[in-house]
Amino acid sequence: MKLHNNASLTAKQRQHIKELYKSEEYTQEDLALKFNTTRKTISKWIHRSDVLDASSAPRTKKPSVITEAFTEAVKTYREDSRTSHHGKERIAFELKKAHCCSNPSNVYRVLKQLKLNEPKKNKERQSKPIPVGKHRTQMDIQQLPAVKGNEGFEYKISIIHLSTRVKYSEIHDNYESKTIAQVYSRALDELPPFL
Repeated sequence: MKLHNNASLTAKQRQHIKELYKSEEYTQEDLALKFNTTRKTISKWIHRSDVLDASSAPRTKKPSVITEAFTEAVKTYREDSRTSHHGKERIAFELKKAHCCSNPSNVYRVLKQLKLNEPKKNKERQSKPIPVGKHRTQMDIQQLPAVKGNEGFEYKISIIHLSTRVKYSEIHDNYESKTIAQVYSRALDELPPFL
């Protein structure tokens, strides 16, 4: 038998106190003096049916009963596309008027039971690397100072065949889309064929 750490009386003493008090030969004050404790302690053990210490664990509330109607309401609410993203607190609040057992913990229990609380799995991205070579080119445009006697800049437009690293380049006074398209067209004729 385990006694409380601060117990002032053993179980035998408690039983003896009960017996002496029943004999009506001792008052509570007499017993307090005899056992070197307080009258309040004597009173406590006289009125208790058991001589063992009561549990000091916190008393937990029994979970409220979850009705079938509540379970169905939570399921319907979660499956509705307009409210499927709502969490347990919001669902509990919305269903509170119609169901007295509606609280976040009960909503969570229902969602877990129905396997509706699991986050939606995103589709896995399939990484498809672009194959190097067969059809890939790279373009570089480099700004250069104009050749002797000219002012401004000239532009070196280069097309690189990535699988062979062969480069085709032309120098122009602009890098407009039309110019680039013409360079690219000529580069395709000069670069190795795409297999």
